[in-house]
Amino acid sequence: MITAGLLLSSSAWAQIQINISGAVAFRDTSYRAIRSLYGANLSSQNPADAPGTENQLKVTWAGTIPTLFGAQTVTIRAYYNGANAGIQDLTQNRNVSYLTASTPGDTNTVNLQSDVAYSSVFQQSTAFLTPVLDDIRFGVTPVHFVKSTTAPAGLTNITSQQFRTLAANGALPGWFFTGNTNDTGLIYYVSRDPSAGQRTIVQKENGFTANPIFYTWVTNAGLPQFVVDSTGRTSTQIRDLLNVAGPAISYLTGVDAINVNGGANILSFNGVKAFLGAYNSISNNPLPVVAGQYSQWGYEHLFIRTTASQNIRNFRNALLAKIQIDLQTSAYSVPINKVLVERTAEGGPVSPQ
Repeated sequence: MITAGLLLSSSAWAQIQINISGAVAFRDTSYRAIRSLYGANLSSQNPADAPGTENQLKVTWAGTIPTLFGAQTVTIRAYYNGANAGIQDLTQNRNVSYLTASTPGDTNTVNLQSDVAYSSVFQQSTAFLTPVLDDIRFGVTPVHFVKSTTAPAGLTNITSQQFRTLAANGALPGWFFTGNTNDTGLIYYVSRDPSAGQRTIVQKENGFTANPIFYTWVTNAGLPQFVVDSTGRTSTQIRDLLNVAGPAISYLTGVDAINVNGGANILSFNGVKAFLGAYNSISNNPLPVVAGQYSQWGYEHLFIRTTASQNIRNFRNALLAKIQIDLQTSAYSVPINKVLVERTAEGGPVSPQ
């Protein structure tokens, strides 16, 4: 197998391959940063650039990046498979399924090892502790509790206590959240899968250490209903589910939360939202995160192996530089140098820097 980041065999000796996996929360910023690295030298991309392509979980690009690799063709493949999954990919040298070609519409896949992984959690918060990876933190991303479009209007806030009770039971009467005894219908808990850093962040932030009970929305014999879910959902599945399902609560980062009723269904957490005013896809005020009033957030990490080639190191540095530019106007995340607080672990104390 060809090692990504190294020159290929004689049939394609001038090509470089770099493979990225990991957190879904930063896929929009990653998309823009990679396109910026190529600039006018991007020759092809799969799927083709269009509104919404930045939210795709799998993208493959090809072209040249003269500032890094001269005239050599550079193929970058990305599959955003989850923050914990990205760390597992690097520590276990696990194969990841990428789109093979940068030709728009080509659905063929190839199994390759990841070279770079995004994550929204520290490595020590995962089960994949060795070998220790080379970690750079570059941003902060809040995780929002979000209700479904069918949930009671009076459901506007969730507390840590309420979340622990919901996760332990899987469903609770609406009045438990709204205070209105007429809200007797059940509200169901929908969760991310174990590969997700968001799941780690939410459970650690709220002190939930047991095995959660959660549901998903399916149609059985023509009847839509909630059924117990043993695996959890991806972020895009949760986004779509909350737009059509019966009353439910889940959690998403901004890139997906904005697509549930235009962001209007984001809940306060312990009485505070991660932003001031109405939420939108252009620009938000993240002061509650920046100043420490909203604590359900994770750092954005960019991991590589300590044995990574110089090509991979150079690529990561260049990618980080482009990301920092993009973050200055990001609607969903905050550059790390603008955050006034810090923490050393998910769910850990937030304190002034």
